[in-house]
Amino acid sequence: MKNVTKLFLGAVSLVGLLGSTTGVALAQDAAAAPPAPDYTLTGYLQATTDYRFRGIAQNNRVPSPQGTLNLNGPDGFYVGAWASTVDWTPGNNSNPYFEADIYGGKHTDLWGTDWNIEPYYYSYPSADIAPGASKPDYFELIDQLTHTWGAFTAVATWAWSPQFPAAGGTGNYLAGTGTYVINDWLSLSGNVGHQWVAQAKNYNSRDYTYFDFGGTLTYKAFAFDLRYSGTDLGGTNCGFYMPTKNACVGTVVGTVTYNFSLL
Repeated sequence: MKNVTKLFLGAVSLVGLLGSTTGVALAQDAAAAPPAPDYTLTGYLQATTDYRFRGIAQNNRVPSPQGTLNLNGPDGFYVGAWASTVDWTPGNNSNPYFEADIYGGKHTDLWGTDWNIEPYYYSYPSADIAPGASKPDYFELIDQLTHTWGAFTAVATWAWSPQFPAAGGTGNYLAGTGTYVINDWLSLSGNVGHQWVAQAKNYNSRDYTYFDFGGTLTYKAFAFDLRYSGTDLGGTNCGFYMPTKNACVGTVVGTVTYNFSLL
């Protein structure tokens, strides 16, 4: 009986020793791993052969430098700014020649689906507007749902604007995006969207559909994207959305992006 008691006490001591050792190791690991920061500052710099917004050329079909900064906070909140060159009136004035957007929002997890609500303001500070003319600046409220199934990610987007540019009235936009990851350096993706503008028909135009599809190569902090982008708008219908030549005609677009983190 005495031997059995000794064995029992020895086993208990061994378990306690192992448990205390594991606890120390876990405590050391926890101490070694710094807590996730409350705020991060990320961004990218990129160059694209043709700045296309919802399928329509914004810079007269010539290359555009672009960039963004995003401050991401706790609980899914974020704010950011995005900039690009634009050219709506080719020539010496290139009016406007610069776009600077600001936005913010919040990501919320809905049972594995990301819900993003994003107020977005499109600004053209270089625009030279005649007295009484409508400004090109406008606001959208963007809602996005994103869900991933293995290698495939789908995004559904709805955007609403109370006043579309060029006195267009109310604007609504619906789009779907699909991305399939082939491996750690290659993915394929496509977009299809439809833009409604209340007053487009009064300016010899109409609502329209756009699409694009292509692939993205990634290497370290760089991404190389090549895709075809097009719309169902003809030359006469395109003028309301963009007066430059062939702005709505389909084309191949190449983009190089450098991603970085500052905080």
